Parts: sequence; structure tokens; C-alpha cells
Amino acid sequence: MAWNCPKGSGNRTIHGVAAGHGVAAACALVLLAAVDSGCGNGAPDPGLPVRTCEVGFEWKAAAAEVAVVGEFNDWRPAGYELARDPDGVFRGSFVVGPGRHAYRFLVDGEERMDPSNPLTMFSRDGFEHSALVQSDCNRAAFKVESAQVSGDRFKARLVCMAGAGGLACDPDSVAVTLDGMAVSAVMKTGSLDVDLGPLDAGKHRLTVAATDTGGTPAEPLVMPFWVEAEPFDWSDALVYQVVVDRFRRGDGPLDADAGITMRMGGDWAGVVAAIEEGFFERLGVNALWISPAVRNAEGSWPGFDGRTYESYHGYWPVATRAAEPHFGGDAGLAALVDAAHDRGIRVILDIVPNHVHIDHPWFTDHPGWFNHPEGDCVCGRQCSWTADIDHCWFTGYLPDLDWRNREVLETMLSDVGWWLSNFDVDGLRIDAVPMMPRLVTRHLRDTVTRTFAPGAPHVHMVGETFTGSAGRDQIRWYLGPYGLSGQFDFPVMWTLRSVVGQGYGTMESLLDEVDASTAAWAGSGAVMSQFIGNHDVPRFVTVAAADDTDPLNPAPQPDVAEPYRRAAVALAFVLTQPGAPVIYQGDEIGMAGGGDPDNRRPMPDPATWLAHQRWLFGQVSMLGRLRAGIDAFRHGSRTDLARAADHVAFRMTGSRDTAVVALNRGSAPLRLTIPAGSWTADDAPADCLGGTVTMRNRELELIVPALGAMVVLPRDRCPAPDDYADLEVTE
Repeated sequence: MAWNCPKGSGNRTIHGVAAGHGVAAACALVLLAAVDSGCGNGAPDPGLPVRTCEVGFEWKAAAAEVAVVGEFNDWRPAGYELARDPDGVFRGSFVVGPGRHAYRFLVDGEERMDPSNPLTMFSRDGFEHSALVQSDCNRAAFKVESAQVSGDRFKARLVCMAGAGGLACDPDSVAVTLDGMAVSAVMKTGSLDVDLGPLDAGKHRLTVAATDTGGTPAEPLVMPFWVEAEPFDWSDALVYQVVVDRFRRGDGPLDADAGITMRMGGDWAGVVAAIEEGFFERLGVNALWISPAVRNAEGSWPGFDGRTYESYHGYWPVATRAAEPHFGGDAGLAALVDAAHDRGIRVILDIVPNHVHIDHPWFTDHPGWFNHPEGDCVCGRQCSWTADIDHCWFTGYLPDLDWRNREVLETMLSDVGWWLSNFDVDGLRIDAVPMMPRLVTRHLRDTVTRTFAPGAPHVHMVGETFTGSAGRDQIRWYLGPYGLSGQFDFPVMWTLRSVVGQGYGTMESLLDEVDASTAAWAGSGAVMSQFIGNHDVPRFVTVAAADDTDPLNPAPQPDVAEPYRRAAVALAFVLTQPGAPVIYQGDEIGMAGGGDPDNRRPMPDPATWLAHQRWLFGQVSMLGRLRAGIDAFRHGSRTDLARAADHVAFRMTGSRDTAVVALNRGSAPLRLTIPAGSWTADDAPADCLGGTVTMRNRELELIVPALGAMVVLPRDRCPAPDDYADLEVTE
């Protein structure tokens, strides 16, 4: 499906930077800035921009003598000394070949890491060193001078820089495509102006290829971009987590009788059907996190609980560049991404860089790529989940990759680039982050940045650092512009489940936990994800119902209102906070389930939903669509209006909107009086969830339902209720 953006919907400028892009270059590290500086070394045309093979190094701390040593000079300083400039900074530029190189500074005879470079890698003597990533400077490359989406048009100016030998791009060789279709563009004096439109709303991809005048291919340029009414950033996202095998099947019902440990037949065609029927739009969802897409092991394998399992979940890779045939193969995944993009929905692909399955050819062909290739260090068995987490195996058939091996790093990064390039996903969910050294996530960020041209949409990288309520330092360790874009806020999730789900502690402690998280992530630039549960923990309503969470003793679907009401309160909190919140499939209808795998039950047909589930869906649908339309929930700041053991109320204030949220976990309705702020009677403040609001003398009187939530806005800002929203929950 495609449609046109409204005219005059605003401009979005994509700023160009040097073509030698990467995390280091984007952060202006001198180390990489010279790769495409445009120096005219040996160029036949003195006005022609030419790439240089020299790399600049700097050491700013006090020293008498400084040199750079690394793999590119056999760790010998002779000829690689840095000169001290009048400003006291040591500088030097040297030719370094293409590839990934370990290096250090030799400072007064002592080796030091480069403090300005976030990238590291294992090398000589098994130690970690600074890492330099250098492109092939002898190839021509395109530099983005400017790129802009304006309304339904895309315009860009690209300059082709000659390779270091001075050979320019051959104008007759330039090939430009948009979404795989050739488009006309003329290169003049080394510049290529692109002007495309009108374009349908959604995501597009511009590619530019050429050869130099000697016939050598230039580095291709790939520039994805969006045509949409409003610019998007990941703070605007509401993410829906899809376990593909358990979500929906494109050509019939799921095989719910297969057993909870076996494949049930869900596929990408089922997700496409949900996209096209507007299921996600009903929830205000604009991003999908889909389970791993790579081809997985066949057959049944033993679990720790005595049962056998199939790889329905996607976390047992046996290939590197092949999409899971059970889900629809390469064509099925491409169709899902296209369908999502046509609807303005981003796609986050779950990737599994920590391990493979023993049926993966790597394990046979490259045993040296793995920690403990004999399989004698399984987490929680022969080895500890805490002391050995960075090298133990998940199970006896999931060997752990050894990131000290350069081939592992190079191969995995290349494969991630392949998935990004071939399927144009918008984000990555990184599995098992603490089981790998931090350098992995940093190289992933560098690889993601290098895959697309400067100015392309940010690829959101969200990490899974499964931790307890005191794990914020561990989560923070991986965040920042050189690493993960965000992580899941497990500490707040545990608090929500305890305070709202089980009634422990106080509601004001929930606000304290959020403030602690905000302080912990401050300065990282991270867009964090709040959630009430995922595929690794028992379902929220089962916890709220105080039912057994033992996966061998499946919990019943609650038939009373209270667990669903508690879920609604928890989700009201999650969906009114800044960040990129996540709804795990089924939480919008309060699906029951104990621990893994009971928390991965198949999604039921809507015709079978209980009245309580239909009511909860109506609540979540309203909250999600409110989030999509109200700036204050996505980008606003919080002002507390009431803090007590059983209730809280706060005002969210954004640049365009103001809203009041009140949450009551108590067993009786609550009468709450709060300041009206800037609202007047003309605004007609109302609870979008249907509660009672009265305005008197510049104050609002709220009747907050027992185990209930209110979201108060000017009445005309409340969306129409969903089809199920008028159903009352009764005992």
C-alpha cells in the first residue's frame, strides 16, 4: 500500500559528512578523519578531490617522546614517531593499508591505548588494543555534500572523490537506482545531483555505483531515507515484540496442539496480514521487533527441564546469510519489511552474535573460533553464570564464540552488514549483550554506521542486558554514541511487577525508580525501553493473579478482573513515559503464562478473547494511540502532583501538549484534587479512558477508579475508543 505525503509537511535536512564514515569519523577522531580528506595526492586534475591513504594520529597528554605501533608496522616505532607541535600535541600521519588493525601509542617507552578511540580489539599476546578500521583508499568513493527530504521529494548532491592514485569516477559508468529501479542522473565535473519525486510515503533506498576511469569499481553508496509527514526519532517509537512462530500464520491457524516446546507454524506472512489489516495501528504501534530471522537448527534438542525443544524461537543459528525457511525465507522477510515500511512502521531485527548451534558449519570448520570447543563449560552447569558469563555455553549444543579471534569479529560484522544491506531493517536487537566483551557492541555500531551513507536514518541498536533491580551500572556500560542506542530498563520492569502487579512496596517508589534510571542513563543519549514483561519472564497477569509460574505447571488464564486491571495500570505508566516502550505480544490482552516456554503461548484468535481481555485491549489501544498523538508522552518532562503508597499523579509537559496521568492501585476509588495548570474550562479536560473529571476554581477533581488509571487531556485530543473499549470488566 502506498500514499502521498501531504504537501508542505516540513523539511528534514540530512547533513553530509566525509565519506570515510564510521563511529570514529562521526565523532571527529583525527585517527580516521584523514581517510577521505580530499587531499590531491598525485591527481591529474588539481581541482579534483582525491582520497588519501594517510591516517592522522594525535596524543594530547604530556610526554617527551611518542610513536604509534601496531599491526601495520609490526609493532616497531621506527619511522612512526609523532612530532610535538607548538600547542604541545603530538601529531603524525602515516600510510596504513585497508582493514582492521590493532595499535597502541608508545609513550616514553610505555604502550598506551588511544584514549580518543572507542574501538578496541584483541591482538598481540591476547590483550585488548585500540582498533583502526581503514577503507580501501585506492578506490574512488562518493561523498555526501547534502541530502534532504522536502515534502514528497528527495534531493541530494554527491561528489565522487578519486582514489588515492588520482583516477576519477567515469561519468559514463555511474548507475543510480531508487528502490531497485534505475533512475536518470548526470554527473558533471565530479558532482552528481539527484532530484527525485513525487515519492510515495514510506521508506526508500538510493544506491549509486560507478567505476573509475581505469575500470576499478568505486565504493558503492547506499542512502536509505523516509518520506513521511513528521520526522521520526526513536523516542517516537512504540515497539511491539513479535515471536514469529507464536504470533500468526499466513495460510491458516497456528498449530496450538503441537506442544509449547515445538513449532506452531507462525510465519512472516502472518505478520504481514496483521500489518495490512491495521492491527498494529489500532495499538499505536510504529515499530516491530521480530524474533531472529536466520535459519535455525532442525530436529528436537534436549532442554534443562527434561523436555525436547525445536528452534521455533530463532536463537539456534545454523547459517549466517539465509533467512529461516519455516518463516518464509528471504522473500518472506523482504515482504514483511516492505509491508511495514509502506505503513510507516520500523522493523527491528533480533540478531544472535554470541553463539551458534553445533550444526552450524562454523563449529565443524572452525573449532578455534569457539570458547571451550569440547563443550565442557555450560553456564549454570560446569561453569558459573556470573564468573564465566563471557565464555560459557548456553547449553551443550550452543557453542560460545571467542571474540579474541579476529576471524570471528570480522566474519560476524560482515554478516550483520549483509542483513542490513539486503533487508533494509531499521534497528537491531542484540541478544545476550553481557555474554560478549563490550568491544562487540562498539564494532557493531561502527559497522552499522559504515553500511549506509552519512545522513542515513539512525539504525537503532537496543541491547538485552538481562539483569536484576540493581543492574543499572551494567546496563549503562554498553550505552552511548559509540555503542548501543538503548537498552531494556529491567530495574523499572521488576519494580512495576512488584509494586503494581503484586501490591508490594509503594507507588511513589515507582517514580523513584524511574528517576534513578533517568539519572543512570544521563549523558548517554540513550533511548531506553520500558516494558512490563518479555519472552524470558512469567507473564504479568499470571504474576498479578499470584498463580504458579512453574512452566511445567501451566497457569490458567485468569477469569477475574483484578489481574487485567493491574496490567492496565502498569501499561498506562509505561506508555506515558519518554523512551521507546515495548509491548510483548499478548500483553495487550493479558495473556497468561509461567516461565519460559510457558510465557510463549500462541496468540489466540480474537473471537476467543475473554471479556477481560477485550477490555484490556481497548485500554491499551487507547493508550498507544494517545502516545502516538501526544508529544508530552514521547518527549515531555514529568512534574509530580501526588505521591502516596497506593497512588501517584503527575503532569507530562511537552513542547506541544500537556497531560495528567493518575494511577491508583488501591481497592477503592480515589478522589484526587490537583492544579489545572494552564488549562481552562474551554479546554474541557477529560479522561480519555472514561473516568470522571470536574474542573472548579482552577483545580481538577479526579475520581480515579479502584485499580485504575486516568489520562487527562483537553477533550478534543482524545482518540475515538477502539471497538472493544465499551466492554466493562465485571467479576
